[in-house]
Amino acid sequence: MNRYRRNPILPATLSLTLTALAAAGLAAHALASGGPSPACTASVLHPIQVRVIALDPVRHGAELRLQVTATSRVGLGRTQVRMTSDGGATRRGASAAALGTVVPGRAASTVFTVKVPESGNRFYVQFQVTGDGPQGPLTRGACYNILPDGPLEVGRVVDTADGRHVLEVPARRID
Repeated sequence: MNRYRRNPILPATLSLTLTALAAAGLAAHALASGGPSPACTASVLHPIQVRVIALDPVRHGAELRLQVTATSRVGLGRTQVRMTSDGGATRRGASAAALGTVVPGRAASTVFTVKVPESGNRFYVQFQVTGDGPQGPLTRGACYNILPDGPLEVGRVVDTADGRHVLEVPARRID
């Protein structure tokens, strides 16, 4: 009786591993011999930028208008903004709005309204901008952190060595 069974996956895995090692060896040889060097030409910046600002004072129980503005480095067709989460605030009005065509370098914006609850400290409203880019759909998210009671940290104004006034906020570890 043979105590060692043949593993059917092992030959395929070994073959893939050897192929990968051979390819890595060829690439190293090309680099050492002055051959073409690998270059990353991709942009790390997303082509869509989204900004959310509050148009009203943030207060408990008040309605708050949030302006969502999108700009793009590439042309976008059929662009729309959706509120994907109201974060505990109550949405007033539509959950989506069409921006149409966004031309590179030009901003397009729309306004969403939420009612801030009577109590609570933080409400995280999230948006998603989607448009048809030159090579397919593009999507970018954005959010607005509603703090009706203000920031949880209390800062103090201090003078720096060069005479500037700055707001100092104590740091603490967040686990």
